[in-house]
Formats: sequence, structure tokens, C-alpha cells
Amino acid sequence: MRLAIRTAVIATMGVATLGLGTSPALAHGGDGGNYGGGGYGGVRAASYINPDNGMPTENPDVEDDSSCAEPDQKDRQQLSDPGKTNRNVHNDACFLDGKGQKKNGPASFQSSGAGYISACPDPDGPGPEYAALSDTDRDGRMDLCFQSSYQQTGKAGDREFHARLNNDSKPGTQYVVWCADADRDGCRDERVKDDIRIQWTKKG
Repeated sequence: MRLAIRTAVIATMGVATLGLGTSPALAHGGDGGNYGGGGYGGVRAASYINPDNGMPTENPDVEDDSSCAEPDQKDRQQLSDPGKTNRNVHNDACFLDGKGQKKNGPASFQSSGAGYISACPDPDGPGPEYAALSDTDRDGRMDLCFQSSYQQTGKAGDREFHARLNNDSKPGTQYVVWCADADRDGCRDERVKDDIRIQWTKKG
């Protein structure tokens, strides 16, 4: 179930929160958690599907140990009931330095294909950080979740980024790219990024 993980390793540090310069020199990593070497201050993106074991919206087709360290990036999921989010998929993500330590920084989840982004949580509740969910192509489905920071709430999931994905209409494949996004305009122009894929079906 694990896909080849497409990641980026930066070779120089900039002055942004994440340490990404405007034009970082990048080298692409390998497969299955073997991300290759990094330069000074190297940071990579890791996006994964949370299996949500024991939860009503659990994703049984995802490896139990799916995490930033061992990301499972492919899921086969039954459509939610019409007008419901009862089978939504949780997409979590991290920026990791060369030692595997989690780093902060503004980031976006960007969806294409089937489905949409159903939730883009505020990273720290009533605090100074914020999230913004938008429909960039104006097709009536939310496709971009920008978050100014990782979660900082004192609860499980802190120091990671989170979005929820859903499809309650037509079967198809949803592609979600997650990236460092200081300019808040999505992942197409970014290089530090990773992605997942969900195959939505009429039956699980």
C-alpha cells in the first residue's frame, strides 16, 4: 500500500519560519522512507493518510503505522452518504529536518480530481495562527486549505498539519498535494511538497 514517496530536501536555509529560502536548491529523495541526504538545515515534506483506527471515519485500507515517519499515501475509500462526511479521510503532514525533528512553517493542502477538502482546522483555536479554506477554481468544491502554522493546541496531533477530505457524490480519484506555501497561493509553484491519493468508490 505504500507509494514511492515524492519529497524534497532543501540544501540551504533561508530566513522564513520553516527555513526555506525563496529559491532553495533541492534534491529529490528515494522510496519508502529513504529520503536521501540533505544539505545544511535540510527539510523535507511528509504527507500521509491517518488510519483513524477505532474512529467512526476510520480508513481500514491504510497501514496501522501510517505517520510522517512511515507515510501510507494511498487509500481506497467508500463514498460518504449524500450530504454527509461519515467516511471522510484525514490527511496529516509534517516538515522534518535531517534528524527527523518536526519543523513549523506556513503550508497548504491542494486537492484536485474527485472529492474536496471538507475541513481545514485552525492550528491553535483562538490563538494568533489561522487557517483559510477556499475554492480556487470556483467549481463549488473547496480545493485549497492554507494553514499559517502546525497544530498547537496541547492535544494529540500537535506539531503536525491536518486537513479532512471527503466525497459524497461521484466515484473517482482525489489527488492532494501538501507543500510549504509562504505566499498562500497553492502548491503548483512550490518545490518542498509531498502528496497522497484516494480512490473513492461506491463500495469500500
